[in-house]
Amino acid sequence: MKYILQIFAGSWQHKNYETEEIIKRLSEIIKILPVEKAIIGWVIDPFLYKEIGVFLHANGIEMLLWLPVFSETDLLLDVDASEDVWGKPVGAPEIEAGDGFTFCCPSSQKNRNNTKLIFDTHFVSCGFDGVFLDRIRTQAFVMDVRGPLSCGCASCRSFYESHGLSLSAVAERFDRLHERFFDISSYSPKDGYAFSDPVAASFFDIKADLIADAVNETTRYFHAKGLSVGLDLFAPLLGIFVGQDYKKITKEADFIKPMLYRRTEAPAGIGYDYGLLLDCLNGASGFQPVSTDDDLLRAQLLGLQDLPCAKYPGIEVNYEAGIVETDPAYIRDSLQIIRDCGADGAVLSWDVMMAPMEHILAARL
Repeated sequence: MKYILQIFAGSWQHKNYETEEIIKRLSEIIKILPVEKAIIGWVIDPFLYKEIGVFLHANGIEMLLWLPVFSETDLLLDVDASEDVWGKPVGAPEIEAGDGFTFCCPSSQKNRNNTKLIFDTHFVSCGFDGVFLDRIRTQAFVMDVRGPLSCGCASCRSFYESHGLSLSAVAERFDRLHERFFDISSYSPKDGYAFSDPVAASFFDIKADLIADAVNETTRYFHAKGLSVGLDLFAPLLGIFVGQDYKKITKEADFIKPMLYRRTEAPAGIGYDYGLLLDCLNGASGFQPVSTDDDLLRAQLLGLQDLPCAKYPGIEVNYEAGIVETDPAYIRDSLQIIRDCGADGAVLSWDVMMAPMEHILAARL
């Protein structure tokens, strides 16, 4: 099994760890596991990355910048905000208060350029071999149905209209059907959801085109700089609602990291977000409760097999009581399933600095 390590060094202006702490942990891990890449970000501290890059490159390991795209950027630059299909601000969830978890419009060229500008201003000389694009989506059910039913700003309205759909018609249809707007006739990990209502089907299909257009444009920009590009994605069970259609969004990426977090009781956790979906769509037909067991993991992995890029599913290895209660057996079993399903490797997520050493040892397969 080949591994990518993920380290959250801190938000833009707040550093979580000193350089020596990170290098010490990396030294410990690479003695135990075969590591290909390290994803690190996104605190603005060029000296930190340069020193860590020297260490990683001396050990034959690539360094990728963890870079948020449609959230967090508003803390550095002016952005065009996201709106729902009724033209109202979507906002941020209270659970993430203080973390800048407000999403901006994905069709706005200013917002797309902000990602490039942030890299070129703060990170271009740090020695990165690639970038890892995060928050490449719209808001989720954590903001009730207004999250998935976004973005509906003027720019996005123009995009939808150019693809044959009026967002006013989407708003009117939801106002008439309420949760039944989301009715599905079937779901499979490979083929996704079959929406019963043609307006809903068209909305989510075009939304996926919009997100893929933004992500593929950004990917091409970094490829032109000679950098590899990885993508942080919701689990296939949840992706379409935030605009992530795996077949569309992965066309130009080098690798993807589906967040297959089964022990995370926070945004991006499969059980957490799917639970919000069920709560918000009470009354919609076709949705069934899911168990976050090994069978769910296998099913989600099998849905990735035909994608053109490398697959490195993410498994949470950090521990925090009440938030991410992982243990060595869970980590070992998850990684064995990932290996057995033919993935190219795995990402030890989302912060190996917070992983107990017994969790790292459990990854020795």
